[in-house]
Amino acid sequence: MKALFITTETADCANHVRSWASAFGPPAVVTYDLHGLNNDWRFTEAAERERPRVIVYIGADKARGNPRIGTLIELRKIAPVVLICSDAGDKPWHAVLTAYRTHNCFDLRVSIDGANDAPVDLATLTPVDAGPFGGPSPVRDIRCGFSGTVGHWNPRSEIIRALEWFAGLTVRDRQGASRYEDHVMFLRRCRMLLNISFTGTAQAHHVKGRVLEAGWAGCCLLESAGSPIGEWFPEDCYITYRDPVHAAELIRELDDVTIERAARRLAEEVRARFTARQVWGGMLERIGLVADPVTLAAS
Repeated sequence: MKALFITTETADCANHVRSWASAFGPPAVVTYDLHGLNNDWRFTEAAERERPRVIVYIGADKARGNPRIGTLIELRKIAPVVLICSDAGDKPWHAVLTAYRTHNCFDLRVSIDGANDAPVDLATLTPVDAGPFGGPSPVRDIRCGFSGTVGHWNPRSEIIRALEWFAGLTVRDRQGASRYEDHVMFLRRCRMLLNISFTGTAQAHHVKGRVLEAGWAGCCLLESAGSPIGEWFPEDCYITYRDPVHAAELIRELDDVTIERAARRLAEEVRARFTARQVWGGMLERIGLVADPVTLAAS
């Protein structure tokens, strides 16, 4: 299917684009600097040139470089426009999502962080390109790991650093440019993977893309208490920790059978229900487009 992605210049957005490409072929992409000047003409020009069947927009909640309301409405005249929000569970996004609905900016507003209570049209989970997770399995020589942006002096960094110092957590702090394949290889070396389900402001919890990546990587997922993961996966697919002390105990004491069983169950559920084609296909169906790969390839 011919698609146009309009996104900010972030690694997460690039991963969403590659997940689409893995399912339906490479889309056209226009990226913008969310802190820079507003250049809406680039978006409408690209849409007029590409004439896509669908436009996918991934932006910030509030930013100078975001497309104007009028521009989003104009894009809808060219093709259906789908908003992808990976932080819909975070309270600051709710006013923005509501404003988009009021002005009819999108044909479909989608939460990909499992936020069923957000003002969106569809809640689902993060589509992941499964390709990098294939190939020969590396030795799982990391008992418990974390790969992501740690930051400084925030609730997430405090938990991660405490577990790094006192529980032997292996941390891969992604800063600046980093190949996704290197992130994936790290995950595949982990027997357990720590996830912290806080939203960016730590005002709520959501289902992060790391949950799906753990399933594709075959890791046992250690998930924060308070996460809405139970709305999406059976409870035997993950192990919940209450606080850093409890997480440290689990990292040190979980037995092999428990670790392997949870890892296997999460992998089964992710591979059965959350392939990139299934996730994106669910969005396409909601806007009246057929997700059959043969039909899409010909369109």
